[in-house]
Amino acid sequence: MRIADYVEMAAERHPAQEAFVDDNARVDFATAAAFMHRVARRIDGDPDLPPGAGIAVYSPNDSRVCMLQLGINRADRTWVLIHTRNSVETNAATIAFADTRLVLFHSSFAAAVPAIRAATSPAMKFVCLDRDSEHGPSLDAWLAGADSFFPATQEDPLAAAFMVPTGGTTGVPRAVVHTHRSTEISAASLAQAIAIDDTSRHLAVAPLTHAAGFMALCFAAAGGTNVILPGFDLDRVLGTIASERITHLYVPPTALYALLAHPRLKQTDLSSLRCLVVGAAPVAPAKFKEAVGVFGPIVYEGYGQTEALLPITLKRPSDYLRPDGSFDEATLRSAGRPGPFVRVAIMSPEGKLLPPGEPGEIVVQSSMVMKGYHKMPKETEEVSRLGWHHTTDVGFRDARGFITIVDRIKDVIISGGFNVYPAEIEAAASELPAVLECAVIGVPDDKWGEAVKAVIQLKPGATVSESDVIEHCRNRIGGLKAPKSVEFWPDLPRSVVGKVLKREIRKRYWQDRERAV
Repeated sequence: MRIADYVEMAAERHPAQEAFVDDNARVDFATAAAFMHRVARRIDGDPDLPPGAGIAVYSPNDSRVCMLQLGINRADRTWVLIHTRNSVETNAATIAFADTRLVLFHSSFAAAVPAIRAATSPAMKFVCLDRDSEHGPSLDAWLAGADSFFPATQEDPLAAAFMVPTGGTTGVPRAVVHTHRSTEISAASLAQAIAIDDTSRHLAVAPLTHAAGFMALCFAAAGGTNVILPGFDLDRVLGTIASERITHLYVPPTALYALLAHPRLKQTDLSSLRCLVVGAAPVAPAKFKEAVGVFGPIVYEGYGQTEALLPITLKRPSDYLRPDGSFDEATLRSAGRPGPFVRVAIMSPEGKLLPPGEPGEIVVQSSMVMKGYHKMPKETEEVSRLGWHHTTDVGFRDARGFITIVDRIKDVIISGGFNVYPAEIEAAASELPAVLECAVIGVPDDKWGEAVKAVIQLKPGATVSESDVIEHCRNRIGGLKAPKSVEFWPDLPRSVVGKVLKREIRKRYWQDRERAV
């Protein structure tokens, strides 16, 4: 079934239950389903939007974004994900590369339309969500006369459901194609893993036109309610958790760290929260413990990829907390065990599956894995060798099945012939109370080839010396791995989804040298 089919099922079971709540509306499932059908009917009736055509939504967060995505899905067209925090040029290039035929845009992004039009076909169509526009009709006008019932059609499980550009840390622009099957299995896996049901109330704060939109659709598919905020404002997030009785919240580590440092956190009523999922990047164990101390035993850590969705692995409270309430330190450092519908293994460079304890590349088998990279057959073949999806992350599996991610293959530092994994050093440095976040890279060194450098962003008003950081790391992980130098930056460079961009940090030290990323 499509994601939209599950939302329709939720509407049949709980028509009056809230599906989407934003600053302007509280939309029940019956209304959301009718809107979805009207969008699907309008799309399907347009000969310029054949099955599989790409359709993008370019808008700030509101409930219509999710309902438009559902209409696209119901009509068997391909939702093209774009991130509103990207540059206009980046989004225009993404829309063009994805063979998009229609852009549903909010007037606040009207300035982007000329760039999109210049990068795409003259036949590109535009619809404005909130008013008439010189670039196309309003959403109301576009939907005028569209029937609120779209008849059921046979779903092809391998047809494209959505296409998402890979962002973040690699610097390599690619568009991942996911099918109805991969999205359905991911939604089912996530619902089972973090107990999503029709009593769930999910707080959506990241841009819904990108990955946060898929997360919201997973909750809607299970009959849960999505409470939508325009963005990640700390005061509003805390206030909404209390006022809307939020049960589920998903945040990247940077947002978690900001919440932990907020003075109002301990005065906020958090009693409704059942699940706080942290993902998108590894969480320092010390910060994870702090989060459990504040939020209680409801903190989960998920590991996923654009290419394989979420969760590849999941760390649950029952995994890292012993019966007496103490932490299982080995489990705490891990990324958890494989998700409900995922097989995870560790592979050598030669393609051999490795036994517990031996580090290698994390590889995955699952129906959640992408169909492939759009228009990139060689790259698709490369990451699909030997019947496994290759994550390019290094890790190991213990005897209990827990997967510990050591680092990304490209981030490994080779110093004096030894492999040094930055994540371990970052975790040690993050134990210091003054450290908000730490990024460790290798910098050129005439003697060792690469030397370990820590670049640190401190908490507001906090101080710590370079020598204190080095000494702490030396005591925790040994002299070989301890940083040889430390710099303090006011802000670490980040992607639009909050990941620290190590390639941007490396550029400062590797100009005109062989390792430029």
